[in-house]
Amino acid sequence: MVLLALVLVAAGLVTVVFSADEAIKRVMNLARFFCLSGFVVSFVIAGIVAILPELSIGVVAALEGTSSLGFGVILGANVADLTLVIGLVTLYAGKLKLKPTALKYIRNSFFAVVLPVLLFWDAEISRIDGAILVFSYLVYLFLMLRTKREKAQVDFKRTKIRLASEFTVLIVSLVVLFAGGGLVTENAQELSLSLGLPLFLIGIIVAVGTCLPELVFSLRATKKKLGELGLGNILGNVLADSMLAIGTIALIQPIQPNSPFLPMTTGVFMVVSALVVVLLSRKGELNRKDGLLLLVAYGVFLAVQSVIR
Repeated sequence: MVLLALVLVAAGLVTVVFSADEAIKRVMNLARFFCLSGFVVSFVIAGIVAILPELSIGVVAALEGTSSLGFGVILGANVADLTLVIGLVTLYAGKLKLKPTALKYIRNSFFAVVLPVLLFWDAEISRIDGAILVFSYLVYLFLMLRTKREKAQVDFKRTKIRLASEFTVLIVSLVVLFAGGGLVTENAQELSLSLGLPLFLIGIIVAVGTCLPELVFSLRATKKKLGELGLGNILGNVLADSMLAIGTIALIQPIQPNSPFLPMTTGVFMVVSALVVVLLSRKGELNRKDGLLLLVAYGVFLAVQSVIR
């Protein structure tokens, strides 16, 4: 069983790497087609699709009457994205130069993660709160897509067939990417259990596993000198998770944890993580020192969570 799990983990890693490369190509093609920046397209399309693992868990849990489970998964995944994932990508890149557009979306991500935490201040996210979150995300998406278009960099035939083809391949690539990430996560858990590793370590593997697709996507984009493309994917995921995913879960079933202290502390740490990213990026770049600081922040989060649990 251990050998099989190792083979499946390797197969999953190969899958996510190759599908991430294909997804990046399609994002860039769609960006040229719509005369939008790759950052915006990855933010919208890849970011929305990236929430599918957390959203699917949350929706199924809500339908079964345990919406708090999905809420916890989403908050934990956002903390990992804002600290662990951005930190690793920054360390790998050495330095991420950020355009004014990217800086604006980084600031917006802070307000996006604050909203669900504020709505949860009464220890509940009701259906009305859920509607507010979903509506806020749709409004933000509409305003974002109205941003100034870029000039087309290459000739690109504006045919419906070509557009449908690029969009379909992108969606398939992202779905395969997340399937590969799921394969890695599931078999990593199997390895942990087979090798007798601590339960807390298994929890860490699961949490990181939900962020594996956007991590690989971002690392591959950085390798291709498209660092902002990866950052757009990460931030798009955080915003979609914070508003669309949590809002959808609350609409199905209000989120009312029996013990609100743990999700509240996780939510507060999510807000703090977003604020740290905003402050670090004010100079127009993220460097290795910033990446290391974000990794330390994730380590602090894990330590606090272990104590609380």
